[in-house]
Amino acid sequence: MISDQQSAEWVPALLQISDPLFPTGAYAHSMGLEQWAAACGYTSGQDLQQFFISHAGPSLARLELPYLRYLRAAVQSDAWLEIAELDAEIDAWKWAGEIREASIAQGRGRLRLLKKLWPDCERIEQYADAYAAGKVRGHHLVVSAIQFEHLSVPEEAALMAYGYQSLANFVSASVKLLRISPEAAQAALHDGLDRLPVWVAESQQVERADAGWFAPAFDIHSARHATAFSRLFIS
Repeated sequence: MISDQQSAEWVPALLQISDPLFPTGAYAHSMGLEQWAAACGYTSGQDLQQFFISHAGPSLARLELPYLRYLRAAVQSDAWLEIAELDAEIDAWKWAGEIREASIAQGRGRLRLLKKLWPDCERIEQYADAYAAGKVRGHHLVVSAIQFEHLSVPEEAALMAYGYQSLANFVSASVKLLRISPEAAQAALHDGLDRLPVWVAESQQVERADAGWFAPAFDIHSARHATAFSRLFIS
């Protein structure tokens, strides 16, 4: 039996790696929000809340968080061939080039920092070697699964933390894109976090064969970002 004190030892490190100040390069990416907000005419925190309800939350519940679970299980078993397969699947469903490259860029940035913070972690080193050899793509979800397993973060806490990061990235971008106040942005984030436990619970019921989130309009606008006349973010 693990004591309460021992079971909470992962909390400080989780706070560090989940902090927006953790330099993964996420600040440079809107992850598709820039073109989508322009196309939909978003102007307010309420628009951002609706975006969470209609797209970001369901995407977490049906796609990203389930894949985080599958990857975490594969990391636990040191099933590196399965990890590579899941990495390739993530690469395939991010068909908009900028979104795919943004995921890899953030994964690469996180991996670089994790190697410095935990240089003796064999799994981090093994994945870094595989990435350097071109055997894996290096997506952010994969690196996140490895870090959560290394820190022994409980499953639900890991899913919540990843969900928070995803919503917080959109909120950070929205302050520039929508010119909303920090208070309005935080209100939108608060509403999203209120809903996050439901999305996490839904994600825990999704089998691998059923995982997926189909949002062609959002993907098309994400792809159009590459040829936009002007833009604030890389993706």
